[in-house]
Amino acid sequence: MNENKRVFYGWWVLAGLFVVGVLGPMARYGLSAFFPAVSSELGWSRSMIGTAQSVSLWAYSVLSILTGWMIDKIGSRRTIFIGGFFCLVGWLLMSTMSSLWQLYIYYGLVMAIAVSNTHLVPVQATSRKWFVKRAGLAGGIVGSAFALGTAAFSPVLTSMAEMFGWRSVSVFGAFLTGIPIMLLAYFVIRDTPESVGQHPDGIEAMSHDTGRVSPRGAWIVRDALRTRQFWLLFTVYSLLGMVYNGLLAHLVIWGVDLGSRVAAAGLFVTLFNGPSIIARVTGGIAGDRYGKRRIILIGTSFALAAAFAGWLAIDSPAMLVAFAVVVGLGIGFSNTLFAPYLGDLFGRENVGSLFGVLTLGWGLIGGLGPMLWGTIFDATGSYRPALLLSVGCYALAVVMLLLVRPLRTGADSRFKIRDSRSPGGQP
Repeated sequence: MNENKRVFYGWWVLAGLFVVGVLGPMARYGLSAFFPAVSSELGWSRSMIGTAQSVSLWAYSVLSILTGWMIDKIGSRRTIFIGGFFCLVGWLLMSTMSSLWQLYIYYGLVMAIAVSNTHLVPVQATSRKWFVKRAGLAGGIVGSAFALGTAAFSPVLTSMAEMFGWRSVSVFGAFLTGIPIMLLAYFVIRDTPESVGQHPDGIEAMSHDTGRVSPRGAWIVRDALRTRQFWLLFTVYSLLGMVYNGLLAHLVIWGVDLGSRVAAAGLFVTLFNGPSIIARVTGGIAGDRYGKRRIILIGTSFALAAAFAGWLAIDSPAMLVAFAVVVGLGIGFSNTLFAPYLGDLFGRENVGSLFGVLTLGWGLIGGLGPMLWGTIFDATGSYRPALLLSVGCYALAVVMLLLVRPLRTGADSRFKIRDSRSPGGQP
């Protein structure tokens, strides 16, 4: 049968990745939703819980390098299946916490394994292997899954924790996330279009990866890591991660501080991530049409303006709502384009490994965010200094993005690429 007359299986893979992207990251933001309840019951300070969130992000960032390698070497199905198993185990362990060391092990390590195998690296890298011409759109769709998950489930988890207790809700979370992810990994998700006899985008005679990639191959990882472009993007992604992770970790309890009821405070996360769902998809489409670096720059500049306005004006729940919506739009417009942009620059074959390294910065440096926000609040009694720090991070990210330039064939010809006609190569 002619491939062009068959339904492109990549859309089914994308649907499966979307559901994984909705459910898997609950292992990360669940603690943020439980923040008021856990702090009240166990007497842990914001800096204690914030440090655990930072530890989890650090572990996640280091593990993401392994996850990226696993995606490229053993495939997406096995990698995501492992993530689903750790979601199941991690949530069940979380329900038994009573000591601080358990928070650091169960949430800081076990949940980090779950998230690293179900969140950005596996879903973005896998979608990039299936799509080339529509890489931005595919990245925007799967990237919006995390926003949808946090928007839909965070207020529900916060309310349920107040009604039924956070321990019971943790048990519920184990079966809500772990089992469906393992089933999707086994029955729906496939590693590459070639594994089912198809080609990227479902097109038989496709044009090859864009960017300064040879029409016949992809960059070798070690040589891609030697380029200035990669490390500029690494720095940008790290700075954006510091702001995003700090804000997401403290948004619920910040709303409580400003006078919101605990049960309603989870809506701040909804308003932070909800509007960004459309922004992520729109940003992906715009990235395919107008260039991914340009759209990342626009989104980051928008978030910079929102952070500066928030530093000046947030003093009530209404102002926090406005800030959450606007900064969420800026973040959503740009964040899902990093993996597709790496594919444009260096080819799709090793995008998992490269995005894993990029995510190291998001977690290792960006993981400082929750701890810094908590420490700043404990020291000053206010989140305004943390917002000023965020303004600085966004401003530096904008400068770094302006320094990123397309790879030039002549200047970069000293680097090696893998020929797609050689064993193991992909076009």
